[in-house]
Amino acid sequence: MIRATTVLPAGSFRPDLARDTVVLDFDERRRRRGVVMGEKGIEFLVDLAETPALTNGDAFELEDGRLVLVASAAEKLVEFRVADPFALTRLAWHLGNRHTPTQILPGALRIRDDHVLVEMVKKMGGAEIGFVQAPFDPEGGAYGHGATMGHDHGHAHAVDPAIAAAAERRAKRRAERTPHVHGPDCGPDCGHDHDHDHDHDHDHDHGHSHGHDHGTSHAHGHDHSHDHDHGHSHDHSHGHGRDHRHGHEHG
Repeated sequence: MIRATTVLPAGSFRPDLARDTVVLDFDERRRRRGVVMGEKGIEFLVDLAETPALTNGDAFELEDGRLVLVASAAEKLVEFRVADPFALTRLAWHLGNRHTPTQILPGALRIRDDHVLVEMVKKMGGAEIGFVQAPFDPEGGAYGHGATMGHDHGHAHAVDPAIAAAAERRAKRRAERTPHVHGPDCGPDCGHDHDHDHDHDHDHDHGHSHGHDHGTSHAHGHDHSHDHDHGHSHDHSHGHGRDHRHGHEHG
């Protein structure tokens, strides 16, 4: 079966050169792969590299060079007509906040029939709600050709430089968050958690033991002033695999 691997945006070709027309609804215009049939009988396999966001007037280019126009099919839509500009803007924000594909008209907004959103708009008030059968061509993405598609966003025909730069910055930040292996020169402010376990045994002639909690820096010279003599035997077990023994004479 002959394939269509290229899409030509409306305005980039002469429509009168098209050999057929396919009528597709909103979902069908977002399919990367599938068999379609033109109104004049041309059947072909849509086989695109990326998910498209086709609009009325675009065209598929077949492998043999023939063009097939894309027409938006009529669908059941809900139209919210709002006279007050502030109320219209507020409604548009709520629909956008729910990632709802929305067609913007003068003084009105259209979405595909959704009873949950219809109930939401009723509760908000201020909108005249009607139902129409019409082609659905929602507003494109913020970076040009393409449509808002909920959390599954379709790609435009070409990668926008701003989107590519943002993706590169995110990848760089992820790379910078790679776990860091630090050594003895890493100071206490290097941003890492240090878990040091020190086992200290102090034997004193006067019959008591002392436990010391050492941080990341160790001072091994002790200056004690005691009125009695006692010997200290320090066994340090460090997480770095070194044993230190210290002998202290105190007078």
